Amino acid sequence: MSKGTTTSSGMVRSYFANVFGPAQYPELHDEIAGRYFRTFSTTGLFVGQMRTRLSISSWEQKGPKEAAHALLDLVRNC
Repeated sequence: MSKGTTTSSGMVRSYFANVFGPAQYPELHDEIAGRYFRTFSTTGLFVGQMRTRLSISSWEQKGPKEAAHALLDLVRNC
């Protein structure tokens, strides 16, 4: 859900979940990202996903804040 950070509005679709990301060169990005993620996997590096709830009404501030705190907790406990 777009929340005013772009000219998009409502439900939007973007490549790699980021309208500011690698949409201009998806084939090049896929090849580079594939190399990184294969290396992450073979070395056992943790790969996760952050859910900020940024698009949920009333969570625009506290969602990213809670996600940041969870990330810091994860890093501290590694």
